[in-house]
Amino acid sequence: MSDCIQAAMLGVQILALIGLICYAVETMKIRKAAQQQTEGMSKPCLTLWGDLREGADVILEMDGAVGNIIAAANEGGYVVQNIGNGVALNVRYHFTRPNDVPAHPPDARYIPHISPMGRVRLVETIGAYNAEHKVTFDYQSISGRKYRTTIQLNHRVIVSFSFEEV
Repeated sequence: MSDCIQAAMLGVQILALIGLICYAVETMKIRKAAQQQTEGMSKPCLTLWGDLREGADVILEMDGAVGNIIAAANEGGYVVQNIGNGVALNVRYHFTRPNDVPAHPPDARYIPHISPMGRVRLVETIGAYNAEHKVTFDYQSISGRKYRTTIQLNHRVIVSFSFEEV
């Protein structure tokens, strides 16, 4: 009889252990989902500040550029804008042209932070990058996740936008 009781107690303990493992797995899934939701609510997203392009230029695809947003200028320079909900930290960026020979990585400039909906004028002038070129922004959120925005331009017209977690 005592063997039956011991076997029953062992069975109850095994079931309790299985229940505890299932509970721990589900709790871990809930925690990860909450972290992703929190990151989504405080994710930065950088882009170039833009204006609407003249309608006739859009229709006629002036300068071979397809798109209706043109990079706006502030005192002759490009302006980066954070359209996300979180602070963009340790922003590094660089401009490249299609004909640039990648002998070494392009020199990156640095901005310590850009607040949500904040703007910062870049030192690169609009005139220095007039034809086809692209700008790449690498930055991180306050939680440490890293992001990259790549924007391709043609005569200041934004023709491509890419946002990714890296």
